[in-house]
Amino acid sequence: MSATLTALLNAALARGLIDPAAMQVWAVERLLQPPVAPAATKVMPWVEQQGLGTYHPPRLPYPLALHTPALIWGEAAAFDLPALASLLLERYPPHHSLTLVLAPDERIVPLALAELATTVLPVASALALIVPALALEDDRRGIDRLRWVITRLLGPDGCPWDVRQTHQTLRSALLEEVYEALEALDAGDMVLLREELGDVLLQVAVHSEMARQAGHFSLEDVVQHVADKLVFRHPHVFGTTDVADTGQVLRNWEALKAQELAAKGKTRASALDGVPAALPALAAAQALARKAIRAGFTWATIEQVWAKVEEELAEVRAASDATAQMAEIGDLLFAIATLAHWLHIDAETALREANARYTQRFQLVEQMAAERGRALRDCTLDEMMAWWAAAKARSDGQ
Repeated sequence: MSATLTALLNAALARGLIDPAAMQVWAVERLLQPPVAPAATKVMPWVEQQGLGTYHPPRLPYPLALHTPALIWGEAAAFDLPALASLLLERYPPHHSLTLVLAPDERIVPLALAELATTVLPVASALALIVPALALEDDRRGIDRLRWVITRLLGPDGCPWDVRQTHQTLRSALLEEVYEALEALDAGDMVLLREELGDVLLQVAVHSEMARQAGHFSLEDVVQHVADKLVFRHPHVFGTTDVADTGQVLRNWEALKAQELAAKGKTRASALDGVPAALPALAAAQALARKAIRAGFTWATIEQVWAKVEEELAEVRAASDATAQMAEIGDLLFAIATLAHWLHIDAETALREANARYTQRFQLVEQMAAERGRALRDCTLDEMMAWWAAAKARSDGQ
């Protein structure tokens, strides 16, 4: 151990700032080493592929053990306070109390983390920064605090409403939160998306804690399973497999999924197996069409797909009773979902966006009628169609 570190440790111990039985010691140069971004040789990182900026790797794992006191030491010239403050603020709150210990005169300077970046260091040859342990309830940016909240709600003297819920009673809440996240995606609202993804994560944490208490599985099991699955299904990233294009990635994915099923002693009797029954009907139709196409059951050209849509539309027109009409409408919708796949369009998203456009235009028509002191039911079809055309032009121009 260096003489400088020994002197700083002794000064901190003498003032009761650290407990040598439970602490971590970091050289500031080591702590501030930036994460290294490997150079892309085959595939650009997401942000660059999308043309949204330059890739900056995350700091994985975060170097400090938050719930253990830390002593960060080094020569004064090595202390890049803005960089150190940035690193600490990734996980510690701005009000977190810190202490600087200066050498050789052993001066003590208390400060808050929010002040660290702009602090002017007194003259010193070396220094140590004491970072107290972060209490679990103050670890606002860590997943463990979310787990602590959930375990309190579902634990002894928790919330009387929460402890009466079951996996089934929360089913609708999970579905609702996923749809709200999709709505934020469709709106392109990143602030709202952050909130809605948090609500989805809440559902994952609640179901996992219920399962843990019942002895089925824990959140750690969920995390392990999904990470293991992603590593296994991406041998071209985590292994030595070479792929020529995204099509080969998808083919490998399906083959590896089949291996996973076989390892569980399961097989899929049909290429269409695996589409969740709870999917919205249009999304399920496109998923079924996609699976059939991957299995080789497909048209040779897109012209044949267009012809199938026209054929189904003609059969709707020719249907003579309600039962036949319902069947033919279903066939037409399925044909359109297949066409969407050929056009590389997500049918569910396309319909959802169409619903949003219809709602916006209809509300504009209502507004136009109201401006004339009239209700839609009292307007003629020609009036409403003229207003609709105006609403369409207005919404398309936004």
